[in-house]
Amino acid sequence: MTTVRLVHISDVHVMARSRWGLRDYLGKRLTSWINLRFRGRAKAFARTEAILSALRQHLRDQPPDAVVFSGDSSALGFREEIALAAEWLGVATLSGFAVPGNHDYLTPLAARSGAFERAFAPWLTGGRIDGQFYPFARKVGPLWLVGVNSCVGNLLPQDARGRVGVEQLARLERLLSELDAGPRVLVTHYPVCQRDGRPDKRFHELRDLADLVRVAEAGGVALWLHGHRHDPYHLVPPGCSFPVICAGSTTQSGVEGFCETAIDGENLTARSFRFDGPSGAFAEGDGFKLRLRHFGR
Repeated sequence: MTTVRLVHISDVHVMARSRWGLRDYLGKRLTSWINLRFRGRAKAFARTEAILSALRQHLRDQPPDAVVFSGDSSALGFREEIALAAEWLGVATLSGFAVPGNHDYLTPLAARSGAFERAFAPWLTGGRIDGQFYPFARKVGPLWLVGVNSCVGNLLPQDARGRVGVEQLARLERLLSELDAGPRVLVTHYPVCQRDGRPDKRFHELRDLADLVRVAEAGGVALWLHGHRHDPYHLVPPGCSFPVICAGSTTQSGVEGFCETAIDGENLTARSFRFDGPSGAFAEGDGFKLRLRHFGR
């Protein structure tokens, strides 16, 4: 079987000067801005532009079959941030596959705006059900990438939860059943669990996670790629038959990096890359291997 090489990146949280409206001062966006300016988050992402420049160079030197982006292109969900993130990630020139993150859908208005979908349009192409945008699937070599939008705009300042929704879950179930042979790789922003296997925190979790896991299991998902947690890890979650890989944050100081996976049938070989400040480039780190479950069709 042909080996497929994916570069998995996530949570770049690009910041850009943006115009604020009255509603921005009354909801979740203000709380997120306070976290940026007064709780150290802006400092943690101060080198984002330089890191993404190094990432583009790495991808030009060692082009993968596809870049997989699992969301959070922006810090505050402004269209200016999302558009700049798409530019810095090379969306117009690289082959990629993307889903939004909760910061891209930070508020109900941001979620309805379509800013992420417009900026990342080249990475959002694929087969869909009944003309609905999510979920969607694209074949890369012998495997299927399947993107699910797990994010919604929340109102409460402390609420960072996600939701797939009953209608999207039904479409996903149908989409998985209609795909032809090949490993299915599910891509979401939200995780199944934390790195120790425990559920995510109450206001940080995916509300309908159990339903999504059920559909993924029945639909033959062989691997789940996600972001949201900024520390990279991999495991087979309790009660699941498939492994998950968290890319971590590609640009947060101290953990900046990405995961490269080579998938050959049921065998996955991964390499981690970490940004090296002095050299201004990515250096290879530890690797790991996983066995993917077979889903015969």
